[in-house]
Amino acid sequence: MEFLKAITANEAHELIQTLPVSLKTEKVDIDDVQGRVFAQDIVSVEAIPPFARSLVDGYAVKAKDTWGGKETNPVFLNLKGEVRIGEEAKTAVSEGDCVYMSTGSMVPEGGDAVVMQEYARCIPDAVEITKAVYQGENICYEGEDIQKGKIVLQRGKKITSFDTGVLAALGISKVPVYKRPDAAIISSGDEIVDIDEAPSFGKVRDINRYTVSGLLKEEGARVAFLGRAKDSIQQITEKLELTKDYDIILISGGSSKGERDFIRASIEGLGGEIIFHGINIKPGKPTIFGKLFGKPVFGLPGHPGSCAMVTVRFVLPLVRRLQGKIIYGERTARGILTTNVPSSYGIEEYVRVTLEKTDESRLVTPIFSKSAVISSLAQADGYIIVPEGTEGLEKGETVKVYFF
Repeated sequence: MEFLKAITANEAHELIQTLPVSLKTEKVDIDDVQGRVFAQDIVSVEAIPPFARSLVDGYAVKAKDTWGGKETNPVFLNLKGEVRIGEEAKTAVSEGDCVYMSTGSMVPEGGDAVVMQEYARCIPDAVEITKAVYQGENICYEGEDIQKGKIVLQRGKKITSFDTGVLAALGISKVPVYKRPDAAIISSGDEIVDIDEAPSFGKVRDINRYTVSGLLKEEGARVAFLGRAKDSIQQITEKLELTKDYDIILISGGSSKGERDFIRASIEGLGGEIIFHGINIKPGKPTIFGKLFGKPVFGLPGHPGSCAMVTVRFVLPLVRRLQGKIIYGERTARGILTTNVPSSYGIEEYVRVTLEKTDESRLVTPIFSKSAVISSLAQADGYIIVPEGTEGLEKGETVKVYFF
């Protein structure tokens, strides 16, 4: 069966995303959770803050007692004491009274606003209020930040530094997360040599190993390189036999039909299944996707540009799902195309671009390069997608840029 009998990009995405995967969970220390994914909803078992707190240094008052107060005609209130930060408030605020507050200290009973210190003048046993306040001003009430019994962080969300702050506020030191997926990478091809080796004529350094590994690590996967295989069924099979304990398997190789057949035959020879062989995309048409040892396996194109784009568009979404990531938003921006982008009808094409901000708009400039070229990926800010049902895009069109 030839890989030229390709499926559409949408069909490929659907087949990849509907492949059943099993997720494992663990609890890790809060110091090690950044970048991980919540394995369950985090529900608050307490209110935050647990009491009404002052947001400023100043005086707790009854708001109505300050009405009419101004610099030229201040309101006089009796000073009834002080609440220091970290102390329980034991002095209530009665009508005509005020209590001095530090930022973060507990608002005493009866106080419904705090006057900032800048708008108050202390005199013996009293305070002049030079600005009126409204009820609730400068107070963070009990549960105003986090309500007891509410879901505050959702399962499937990638954990950020701000999330760890919420966890700390709730006293959660051990966090339920999904385990990181373990990815196996294999490079294949008679022409591939190690990056420390000076390639002779006909040879190239192993670019794909490092590009794919970096992309997967950035997405949170743990990566193991299992070595290089020559273009033979025997060597590729030997490498694939080492992948039984991994969650996802990636093997990059040449783009010719013969080289692709080695990978396909090796997968099938080990009892695996080829789900599709070829996608109507450019670059990256000769992509293989299947199952091996019950795990997803990709046969990636050998050309570095093709390999990278297939990894970005088709592999990374599956890596996110393998670590339980449900909440995910691609970083995108819209801009004006600076030149025509020709394309073949019936092919979904990924064109690398730069994005330049001007006073009036964002300018999107294509980087036209061949699939074997890796440098253009380093120069690009992202890429645009030319839909398969068009013959290209025209200068002046508004396009969506997907950031790398």
